[in-house]
Amino acid sequence: MSSKKRSAFLRILLSGIFIMFTGVVMAAIPKNVLVIGQSHSNMKTMDPHVCYESPTGSFVMNLYTQLVHISYENDKFVIEPDTATSWNVAADGKTWTFNIRKGMRFANGDPLTAEDVVYSLKRVIKLKKSPSWLLTDTFGLSEEGIKMIDSYTVQIVTNGAPENVVLSNLANQVGSIVNKKLVEANDKDGDMGMDWLVDHSAGAGAYVLKAWNRNQAMIYTANKNYWKGPARLETIIFKDVPEAAERYLLLKKGDIDVAFKLTPEQLAEISKGNMARVVKTPGQSNEYVGMSANFGPFKNPKVRQAVKYAIDYNAMIDKVRGGYAINNQQFIAAGYFGYKENNPYSQDLAKARQLLKEAGYADGFDVELTTSVTERRRAEAVIVQQNLAQIGIRAKINIMQTAQMYAKFRKQGIDLIVAGWGNDYPDADALANPFANHRVKQLAWRLNWLDDKAADMAEAAAQEKDSARRAKIYQDLTNYWHENGPFAMLYQMVETWGVNNKVKGADDAFGGAYVHFDFYKLYK
Repeated sequence: MSSKKRSAFLRILLSGIFIMFTGVVMAAIPKNVLVIGQSHSNMKTMDPHVCYESPTGSFVMNLYTQLVHISYENDKFVIEPDTATSWNVAADGKTWTFNIRKGMRFANGDPLTAEDVVYSLKRVIKLKKSPSWLLTDTFGLSEEGIKMIDSYTVQIVTNGAPENVVLSNLANQVGSIVNKKLVEANDKDGDMGMDWLVDHSAGAGAYVLKAWNRNQAMIYTANKNYWKGPARLETIIFKDVPEAAERYLLLKKGDIDVAFKLTPEQLAEISKGNMARVVKTPGQSNEYVGMSANFGPFKNPKVRQAVKYAIDYNAMIDKVRGGYAINNQQFIAAGYFGYKENNPYSQDLAKARQLLKEAGYADGFDVELTTSVTERRRAEAVIVQQNLAQIGIRAKINIMQTAQMYAKFRKQGIDLIVAGWGNDYPDADALANPFANHRVKQLAWRLNWLDDKAADMAEAAAQEKDSARRAKIYQDLTNYWHENGPFAMLYQMVETWGVNNKVKGADDAFGGAYVHFDFYKLYK
C-alpha cells in the first residue's frame, strides 16, 4: 500500500474508531485522542504477569496500578506511593508491610483490597512466566512469603535484598494488581485468566484495554474510576506502522501524534520543523564490545585496555546515533542507584599501541569480530574494526543472525563481539551481576571472565543494607572493572520519539524506569 493510500486508510480507521466510541464523525485527530505510530511486531500479550516485551510492558503499566510507582526526577529514579500509601521494613531487613490505599476501585467498579494484591503477587509466582524472576530471584519472594494481614494491609517476606531492589521491581509491570474476582471469572482450565488477559484488562490503572485488532490498532480508553481522577486523554490508539519512513511521514502530515523509533536523520529533520519535536530520555540499555578472556591476546588485561583506548567513543555516538546517546563507559546506567560518572577512556592510539607492546603484541594480531544483522550493530562493528586497525589488531567482521549469535555466545564461543544489553530494573544490581559476576552465568561468564574478586563485590553490594556503603562498593567495583574487565562500553542509549507539538507533557510522561509511558500525564 502506498504512503498516500495508507494515510487515507489511517484516517478512515481513526474515524471509524472514534465514531464507535463517541458517535461523532472525526475530521482530524480530536483533542482528547492520542494516536501513536509504532511497530506491533513485539506485542504478544497484555497480561502484566506474562508480558516481558519492550515497549509493550510499559504500555501495560497504564492499565494497572502497582504497589509503588517509579518516576524520573532531576536525573534520578524516585519511588512514589501508588496502590500502597506507605510501607516499612522490619529490623530483620526481610519483612515488608504495605498499607493499601482505601477507596480504590478497579475499572469495572469492584473495590481493590489487600486480597487482590496477595492474589496478584501469588499469581506471578504460580504462572512462572518470563518476568516472574524479577520477584523470585531478585528478592526471593515466594507464595508462602505473601500474606494478607487485614483488608488493607499486606506483608511480604524477602531474602533481605536492599530496599531499592525490592521496590523498583514491585514497581515493574510484573507487580501489577489484577482484579481477583474478574480474573477468576475468566479462568480457562486453571490458567488463572491468562488466555483472557491476552487482549483484555482487569486493572485499576489510568486506562482500560478496549480493543485490539492485530496488525492494525490497539485502543485504550480512560478509566473513569482511576484513583487520581480520569485522564485528560480519553482514547489512546496504538497504530501498527512497521516502517520508520512511514511513521515519519504520518507524523509530518499530522495523521499520528507520536512516532516511535525514527532514524537519527529523521529526528534531525523533525528538529528543523515547527509541527513536531524530538522528546528524549536516557535509555535503559547500552552497547558494548566484549572480549573473551579465554582468547590468547585477550587473556592479558593490558590487551583489553588497549582495545578500550583504541575506540573513538565520540565518533561512535555521533555516527551511529546522531548524537542521541550518552558517553557512559561503566555498566551502571545514568540515574540508577550507585551511578557516579566514571569515564576513564578516550581514544589514545599511542597509549593503546604501548599497551599492546608491553603485552607482547607489538605487531597486533588477527581476531574475528562477531555482531548481529541489525543496521546499528553493523555500523558499530565497522567503526570498531577501523579503530582496532589503527593499532594493528586485524578484526574480520562476522555478521550472524541474532538468535544464532546469542546461542553461540551463551556457549562461550565468541572471541570478540559487538552487542547490547537491556536493563531489567533501575538499580546497579541489575547490571553488576551480568557484567561482573561470572557466577550468574551471563555476560561475564560468556566472555570467560571468571574473576572472583569482581563477583564477590557484586554479591556483597547486593546484600548491603546501608546505602552509603553499598554505593561505595559499586564505585570500587566499577574502578576494578574498568581496569580488569573484558568490556569496552560504547555508550548508553538515548530513547527518542517524534511528538506533535499539540501534545503536552511528553517530556515528563515518556521515559524513566523501563522507558515507561505515563499516558496520564499527557494532554493537548
